[in-house]
Amino acid sequence: MPKPLLDFEAVRSLLKQRFPMLMVDSVMTLEPGKSIRAIKNISGNEFQFLGHFPQRAIMPGTLILEAIGQAASILFAKTAEIPLGDEDFLVLGSINSMRFLVPVVPGDRMEIEVQILKILGDFAFVETTVIVDGTVAVSGKLGFARSKL
Repeated sequence: MPKPLLDFEAVRSLLKQRFPMLMVDSVMTLEPGKSIRAIKNISGNEFQFLGHFPQRAIMPGTLILEAIGQAASILFAKTAEIPLGDEDFLVLGSINSMRFLVPVVPGDRMEIEVQILKILGDFAFVETTVIVDGTVAVSGKLGFARSKL
């Protein structure tokens, strides 16, 4: 497996989220203004699996969206057209055509791909795909807006 472009410590330095909501483990590729491929390893020890679901652990779709949003935040932090300052963060503004095609479970490795479609001032629109074991698990389009803390 190739070495990450950004390891966990570098990822943590770029995100405002902390345990238990830090949802990106590493970044494999990043083209500022264009795309990112980030990794989230799913562990059975994560808090959400206490109740979702006790009999068969499945990663909640909302937390998959959070992982996508964090990958997008890293991409935008490195993109000159929508730089994020110390007081800035991204808020999810729209969800379009999201498809959850395959359950994500403990032991899976999510490869989160985010591509910028358009940047309009403080707004950005992206297309995303989450791949698990070579299979598309999630796909869709999202819109983000820059906000202040």
